[in-house]
Amino acid sequence: MNVTDRPTFDILVTEDQGCIVLHLKGRLMDQQQADRLMNTLDAELGKGHTSVILDMAELQYMNSTGLNILINVLTRTRNAGGDTLIAGVSTSVRQLFLVTKLDSVFVITATVADAVAKLRG
Repeated sequence: MNVTDRPTFDILVTEDQGCIVLHLKGRLMDQQQADRLMNTLDAELGKGHTSVILDMAELQYMNSTGLNILINVLTRTRNAGGDTLIAGVSTSVRQLFLVTKLDSVFVITATVADAVAKLRG
């Protein structure tokens, strides 16, 4: 696979009522994409944010590399005294959470608004 064939992955950072939201779009499936996500998270943690919402409404696919990075995100936010919530998971990605039993580890909400409400609780 050459660079032009690499599956698209993008991250958009927004803030919703004081909560940081990382909007994930495309396919999360290789180490380079995982590194981008961790670098984005580290930048937000460096600004003093301790909790993050991962909006997966536009994430089309994720494999074991993606799951591993989500566990790393969760670990970093919890070590910082915060948490990681996941919102808008597609049916195929939700199935991955169920099969791996990670649905019992992460707080998963239907929408970003629901995740914001839980964080602001």
